[in-house]
Amino acid sequence: MTKILTFNLASLLIQEAQEEYDQSIQNKKVKTKYDYKINRNIAIGILKGELPRLLSGTEPMNSVFDEMKAVLIKHRLPVIPNRTFNRKHKVRKRKFEIYYGRVS
Repeated sequence: MTKILTFNLASLLIQEAQEEYDQSIQNKKVKTKYDYKINRNIAIGILKGELPRLLSGTEPMNSVFDEMKAVLIKHRLPVIPNRTFNRKHKVRKRKFEIYYGRVS
Protein backbone atom coordinates (compact mmCIF):
# COMPACT_ATOMS: atom_id res chain seq x y z
CA MET A 1 0.00 0.00 0.00
CA THR A 2 2.81 2.39 0.87
CA LYS A 3 4.60 1.66 -2.41
CA ILE A 4 1.49 2.45 -4.42
CA LEU A 5 1.03 5.73 -2.55
CA THR A 6 4.70 6.63 -2.98
CA PHE A 7 4.79 5.92 -6.71
CA ASN A 8 1.51 7.73 -7.35
CA LEU A 9 2.67 10.80 -5.44
CA ALA A 10 6.03 10.61 -7.23
CA SER A 11 4.26 10.58 -10.61
CA LEU A 12 2.22 13.65 -9.67
CA LEU A 13 5.30 15.39 -8.34
CA ILE A 14 7.33 14.60 -11.47
CA GLN A 15 4.55 15.72 -13.78
CA GLU A 16 4.12 19.08 -12.02
CA ALA A 17 7.88 19.65 -11.77
CA GLN A 18 8.30 18.84 -15.47
CA GLU A 19 5.54 21.27 -16.45
CA GLU A 20 7.06 23.99 -14.28
CA TYR A 21 10.53 23.37 -15.76
CA ASP A 22 9.19 23.42 -19.34
CA GLN A 23 7.38 26.72 -18.69
CA SER A 24 10.51 28.31 -17.23
CA ILE A 25 12.54 27.25 -20.28
CA GLN A 26 9.90 28.68 -22.64
CA ASN A 27 9.73 31.96 -20.71
CA LYS A 28 13.51 32.36 -20.75
CA LYS A 29 13.66 31.33 -24.43
CA VAL A 30 16.82 29.36 -23.76
CA LYS A 31 18.00 26.95 -26.44
CA THR A 32 19.51 23.80 -24.94
CA LYS A 33 21.28 21.01 -26.78
CA TYR A 34 18.94 18.32 -25.43
CA ASP A 35 15.50 18.13 -23.94
CA TYR A 36 15.54 17.37 -20.23
CA LYS A 37 13.29 15.31 -18.00
CA ILE A 38 13.05 14.97 -14.24
CA ASN A 39 15.02 12.09 -12.70
CA ARG A 40 12.45 9.56 -11.45
CA ASN A 41 14.82 7.77 -9.05
CA ILE A 42 15.75 11.00 -7.30
CA ALA A 43 12.06 11.92 -7.08
CA ILE A 44 11.17 8.65 -5.38
CA GLY A 45 14.09 8.98 -2.97
CA ILE A 46 13.15 12.53 -2.01
CA LEU A 47 9.52 11.56 -1.59
CA LYS A 48 10.41 8.61 0.65
CA GLY A 49 12.32 10.95 2.91
CA GLU A 50 9.62 13.60 2.98
CA LEU A 51 6.57 11.31 3.15
CA PRO A 52 6.27 11.42 6.98
CA ARG A 53 6.48 15.22 6.94
CA LEU A 54 3.96 15.33 4.11
CA LEU A 55 1.41 13.11 5.85
CA SER A 56 1.91 14.28 9.45
CA GLY A 57 -0.07 17.47 8.92
CA THR A 58 2.32 19.69 10.87
CA GLU A 59 3.01 21.73 7.74
CA PRO A 60 0.69 22.52 4.84
CA MET A 61 0.93 19.89 2.10
CA ASN A 62 1.26 22.52 -0.62
CA SER A 63 4.37 24.06 0.92
CA VAL A 64 6.10 20.67 1.32
CA PHE A 65 5.09 19.74 -2.23
CA ASP A 66 6.48 23.03 -3.59
CA GLU A 67 9.78 22.51 -1.76
CA MET A 68 10.12 19.04 -3.27
CA LYS A 69 9.32 20.39 -6.75
CA ALA A 70 12.03 23.03 -6.38
CA VAL A 71 14.59 20.37 -5.51
CA LEU A 72 13.49 18.09 -8.35
CA ILE A 73 13.80 20.79 -10.98
CA LYS A 74 17.52 20.84 -10.20
CA HIS A 75 17.80 17.07 -10.84
CA ARG A 76 17.26 16.62 -14.56
CA LEU A 77 18.48 14.09 -17.12
CA PRO A 78 19.11 14.84 -20.80
CA VAL A 79 16.99 12.93 -23.29
CA ILE A 80 19.54 12.05 -25.96
CA PRO A 81 17.97 10.98 -29.26
CA ASN A 82 19.36 8.15 -31.42
CA ARG A 83 21.42 6.41 -28.78
CA THR A 84 22.99 3.44 -30.50
CA PHE A 85 25.34 1.85 -27.99
CA ASN A 86 24.29 -1.11 -25.89
CA ARG A 87 24.10 -0.67 -22.17
CA LYS A 88 26.56 -2.65 -20.08
CA HIS A 89 24.79 -4.83 -17.56
CA LYS A 90 26.89 -5.47 -14.50
CA VAL A 91 27.02 -8.98 -13.14
CA ARG A 92 26.69 -8.64 -9.42
CA LYS A 93 28.13 -11.07 -6.94
CA ARG A 94 25.77 -12.71 -4.52
CA LYS A 95 25.83 -11.40 -1.02
CA PHE A 96 26.03 -14.92 0.40
CA GLU A 97 27.24 -18.02 -1.36
CA ILE A 98 24.68 -20.74 -1.83
CA TYR A 99 25.70 -23.79 0.17
CA TYR A 100 24.08 -26.99 -0.99
CA GLY A 101 25.81 -29.20 1.59
CA ARG A 102 24.22 -30.83 4.54
CA VAL A 103 23.70 -28.71 7.62
CA SER A 104 24.09 -30.70 10.81
